[in-house]
Amino acid sequence: MKFRNKFISKRIGTKTLASLLAFGMALGSPMAVFADDGETAVVAENTVQAKKTDGSEVFVSVSDYVRGMMERGAVRLNDETGYLEDTSTGQKVDPETGERLTETPDVPETPVIPDTPGNQENPETPETPENPEIPEAPEKPDTPEKPETPEKPDTPENPETPEKPETPEKPDTPENPETPEKPGTPENPDSPDSGKSDSKDPIQKPDTDKADSSEDRKDTKTDPIPGSEIDHTQEISKAEEAAGQNESKTAVSNSELINRQQIVKQPEMVEDFRFWTVARKYAFARTAINVREEIPEAADGRADTSEEAKEAELEAAKKDAKELRAGFDIENQKYNTKKVKRTKTAKGVKKSTQIKLTGLNIFSSAKLKTEAPNQTNLKAGKRAEAARQAEKDLQKQKEEQAAKVTADLAAQQMEEKVRSVGTISQDGLLYILKEEDNGWLYVESGNVRGFVKASEIYTEDAAQELLDVYQTQARLKASKENKDYTGIEGTAKTAQALIEAKDNQAYTYLRATVNQTVADKEPALVSDQLDTDKKGILDIQEEKNADSRVVGTMTAGELCYILADEDSDWVYVESGDVRGFAEKKYLKSDAETKAQVTERGADSYSVADENMDPEDNKALYYTLTSTKEGTPSGEIRQSMIEYASQFVGNPYVWGGTSLTNGADCSGFVQQIYKSYGYDLPRVAEDQSQYGTKIPVEDAQPGDLIFYAKNGYVYHVVMYAGDGKTIEAANEDVGIIYGTVYDKDAVWATRILDDNYAVAGGGIGEVNATQEMYGTDLGNFTITYYCACEICCNKADGITATGTPVIEGQTIAVDPSVIPYGTKVIIGGHVFTAEDCGGAIKKNHIDVYVNSHEEALALGVTNAEVYLVK
Repeated sequence: MKFRNKFISKRIGTKTLASLLAFGMALGSPMAVFADDGETAVVAENTVQAKKTDGSEVFVSVSDYVRGMMERGAVRLNDETGYLEDTSTGQKVDPETGERLTETPDVPETPVIPDTPGNQENPETPETPENPEIPEAPEKPDTPEKPETPEKPDTPENPETPEKPETPEKPDTPENPETPEKPGTPENPDSPDSGKSDSKDPIQKPDTDKADSSEDRKDTKTDPIPGSEIDHTQEISKAEEAAGQNESKTAVSNSELINRQQIVKQPEMVEDFRFWTVARKYAFARTAINVREEIPEAADGRADTSEEAKEAELEAAKKDAKELRAGFDIENQKYNTKKVKRTKTAKGVKKSTQIKLTGLNIFSSAKLKTEAPNQTNLKAGKRAEAARQAEKDLQKQKEEQAAKVTADLAAQQMEEKVRSVGTISQDGLLYILKEEDNGWLYVESGNVRGFVKASEIYTEDAAQELLDVYQTQARLKASKENKDYTGIEGTAKTAQALIEAKDNQAYTYLRATVNQTVADKEPALVSDQLDTDKKGILDIQEEKNADSRVVGTMTAGELCYILADEDSDWVYVESGDVRGFAEKKYLKSDAETKAQVTERGADSYSVADENMDPEDNKALYYTLTSTKEGTPSGEIRQSMIEYASQFVGNPYVWGGTSLTNGADCSGFVQQIYKSYGYDLPRVAEDQSQYGTKIPVEDAQPGDLIFYAKNGYVYHVVMYAGDGKTIEAANEDVGIIYGTVYDKDAVWATRILDDNYAVAGGGIGEVNATQEMYGTDLGNFTITYYCACEICCNKADGITATGTPVIEGQTIAVDPSVIPYGTKVIIGGHVFTAEDCGGAIKKNHIDVYVNSHEEALALGVTNAEVYLVK
C-alpha cells in the first residue's frame, strides 16, 4: 500500500538519446537528434534521404517534420526500396510532407465522386475537394472497379440538374447508393455540407445518416461511450462544419492527426512521503465513538442535514456544553479550595511558631484532661465521609458506564468487521482532515488517525458551542499556571490509541495534519571516528538498537538532521529521504558544525544511501516533522475532481460557459480550470494545443483528454481516474460521469503543475520573473498566520477553497478585492488567493506560514501587490 504523493520526476533520457543515435547510424547517414525545445542537440554531418512518392524515383532530404515522425517510430525507412513507410500500415510516406500514399491512392477519394453529380460543375469540383486526380479517376477504374459507376460521373454533364441541391432525384438514383459502398465512404455525408447544401440535417439527425453505411459514421452515432450512453453526433457535426468552412483544412485520419503532434511521454514519478500542515477544522464526539482503520463496506455515515435536525443538534450541543462547563466549574472550585487551604495552613504554621513558647507556659499537668468531642467536628467528619462515599459511588458508576461503552464499541467493531484504531470519549476533540463519500470523515485526534461517521460528531455551529467552553477553560488554566495560552489541546480529551501508529493502515491515508510538520534544522555531520569503530559506515537503524533493520547508510562527513530524541544515545535523524535512528556518539552537532554547514551550504554535502523504499521503513513516521514541507499535488488534483463533480446533473448548452445554467464540453473544463487560476482557450480544438501533450494512458485526474473524428478534435473531457471522466456530454444527458472513449481518444494534455514545491517553498524565495509582473493592485497591509488554534479559532476552519494551506503558496484575501484562485506577486514571490478571514478586508492580505512563532516574528508589513500575467 503506497502512501507517498509528491511527484518527483526521474527523467529517463539517456536510453532515448542512445536509441536515436543508433537509429541514425543504422541508416548509414548520420542524422540530427532534436531536443524538446526543437533546437538541435546533436548535429549530424549529413541528412537522411528517401525517395519521393511521385514516381520519379528521386532521392530528397527528409524534412524536419517527417524526421520527427521517424523519431517517434511512426515512420521508418525501407533500406531495400529507399521509400519511407508508415510503421503500422506500410503505406509509402512523402519524405517532405509526411503524407501517406497507397498503391491505389484514388480509391479512398472516390467517395467524393458521388458528390460531383450533385456539385453541378464538374470542372470546378475537383479543385474544391483538393483532389486534382479525380477527373482522371473515372477512366482509371474502368477495368478493376465497377465500370458503370465511374462512367456515371463522366456522363452527368447536365449542369442544370446538379444546380438544385434540394432535388432528391440524383441522390435517389441507384448509382449513388452503390458508390458509397467503396472504402472511405465516411466522406459521403460530409461532402453535401461542404458544397452541396448548408443543411445540417444529414449530420445532426440520425435518420439522414442511415444512408451512410460507413463504419466510422455508425460508430459516431450508435457506439456510445461505455457506461454512459453518450452520443457525440452533434459535437462531431459542428466540429466538421467548422473544419469545412476552412478550405485549407483537409480531413485526415486520427493516426495522422496524432503523428503531427509533439506528444511527450511523461517521466517516471516517485511520490513523496512527507506531511503538510492544514488548518484546523474542529469537531467533537457526541458520544464515545470508534475511530476505524477503514470505511466499513456499504455503511452510511451521513448526518441528517435538514433544518430540524440541525436545530436539534445545536440544542444537544448546548446541553453538552452546559454540563461540560459545570464540570469545569467544580474543578475550578476544588482548585480554589485547595489554594485557600494551602494559604490557611501556611498562615497557621507561622502563627503556631509565634505562640508556641507562650503556650507552653499556660499548660500544666492539672489542666491536661480529656475533653469531650466537639459536636461540630463530628458533623464535619460525617459530611466528609459522606462526600468520600459519594465520590466512590460516582467512580464506580463511571467505571460501569465505561465498561458498557467499551462493550458497545467492541460490539460495533465486530458488526462492522473493521478494526478500531482508537476511541474518543464523549465531547472528545477531533479534527476533520477530509470528507469522504456517504458521510464518512477522515479525522485526526491526538496520535490517532482514521474514519468516523458525520452523524457521530458535532460540527460547525454545534461544535462552536463546545469549543467556546474549552477555550475559556484552557485560557483560565494557562493563567493559573503562569503559562502562555497555546490552544485547547490538553484541556479537551483526545483519542486513546488502541494500536501503534506504525501498524495503523489509515495513518497515512492523507498526509495532512493540523500539527507543525517543518522542524527547526539541527544539522549533524558523521564523525571521522567511524573509521576505527564502524569501518567507515554508519548504519541508520529502523529501531533504537543495532540488531534492527538497516534502512540506510552514511559515511564520514555526510549530512543529516536530528529531528527527535536529541538527548538520547540513539537520535532520530533524516538524511535525504532516509529516516531512522543513529548512535549519537558518531555524530557531530555542535555550534562549530552548524556554522560550517551554514557557510558551505547544505547542498554541498552528501546524504545517506537508501537501503529500502521509505514506505517499507517502519521508522518513517516516528515523527511527522521533516526539514522539508510535504506537498499535496495529488490532493490538488483530487480537489479539482471533487469541485467539478458538484456540477454533474447540470445542463449541456452549446456555446455555454455556465457551470450551473449550462456549458458545452470546452466551456465546462475552461470554467473548472479558471476556478484554479488557469486561463484556457475557449474551444476544444484550441484547448487540445494548450499545455503538454501526453499519451492518453498517462493521464492523471484533472488532465484533459481529447476526442477526434476524421482528424478533427470534437470533444474534451476531464479525466477522473480509473478510466472515468467528468464531462459536458450533450443536450440529452448534460454534465455527467462518463468513461474514456478509447476509440476516439487521441491524446491528453497536462496543465496542472505537479511540482508544487517550486510554487511554494519559503515565502522569502524570489520565484517571479520580470515577465510575470502584471497590473499593480496597489499597496496592501501584509500580516501572517498559521494553522494553529490561536490564529484560527473557529470550529469550521479557515480554508475557503478546500485546498490545503501551503507555506509559500497560500494567502488569505478579501475575495471581493482579489478573487479566489488569483495568482499575485508579493516581494518577488508568487502566491495564490485560497483563503479568507473575518479580519481580512479590502487591501489586507494574510500570508500563511508553518509556525505560530514565525507568524509572530514577521509582524505587520506593507508591500506592493501585482497580478501575475
